[in-house]
Amino acid sequence: MTAALKRGIRVGLPVKPDAAPEVLLELRGVRARAIDAGRFLSRVKALNGLLHGFLTGLGEGEEARALRCLFAVHAEDRGTTLTHRRRRAAGILGYNDTHFRKHIEPRLLRDFAWLLHEDSQTYTPRSRKAPPKIEISGDTPTLTPGEVNEHEELVSRIWALVYELRAELICKARLEAEGDQTAQAEVDDASGTSLWLVARLLSRMHDYLDRYGERILHGEAEFNAEGLIRLAGWSYELSPEQAKHLRYILAKSGGDRASFISEARAYLRGAPTESSEVDK
Repeated sequence: MTAALKRGIRVGLPVKPDAAPEVLLELRGVRARAIDAGRFLSRVKALNGLLHGFLTGLGEGEEARALRCLFAVHAEDRGTTLTHRRRRAAGILGYNDTHFRKHIEPRLLRDFAWLLHEDSQTYTPRSRKAPPKIEISGDTPTLTPGEVNEHEELVSRIWALVYELRAELICKARLEAEGDQTAQAEVDDASGTSLWLVARLLSRMHDYLDRYGERILHGEAEFNAEGLIRLAGWSYELSPEQAKHLRYILAKSGGDRASFISEARAYLRGAPTESSEVDK
């Protein structure tokens, strides 16, 4: 794996299909993340997502920055020669070029290879029935250094809301299927809670997109707001203005569920509310 990574830094990210090391493409963590593990290009895409995710998640330490430089993670390093990137990485760590190339770079690549190996030992493939990208699992779940960062925390909170919304929608559908009139109050409660969860999910996703760009990245997968909400099972169509206003109502309610549901339902019915005239 270390030798494969050494070949990988010659050009840097993204790894091109004709230069993708087979030993990395066959990692369990890569195959598990691939949309179609049987397809070569799908595994290449998964490998690029895995490498990029780990490298950007290593933090802002000097060694992490040096590794990102070697792999040309950032735009300013794309298209530069390995000699140039080595010189920059050596400068970050305060070494001369020769010492860095002979002694420091091999250790950095070995350490990074070990992180990839550990990930492959603990990563659980996605289930056919569950939304993709489930949490890693094992007898004693651990967090790798690459996962301890704000990006991973926010992604995890988003997925927690996706699953919570999905559970509430399942609950509502189950109650409706039972056809018990006495359960109508529970159906209405589940419906309101679903709307509240949608607003919370929209708010979290807005925070993510504001910080990290136009798409929500999770491993090799890319999602937009509509895709994630539909993945949870929500089928109600919201216009961009409605989605924005629901986030406003949520903020205005201070996160209070009952207050939000009351005003949100009035807004969606077209009834006047306190915030109807607010410039959103």
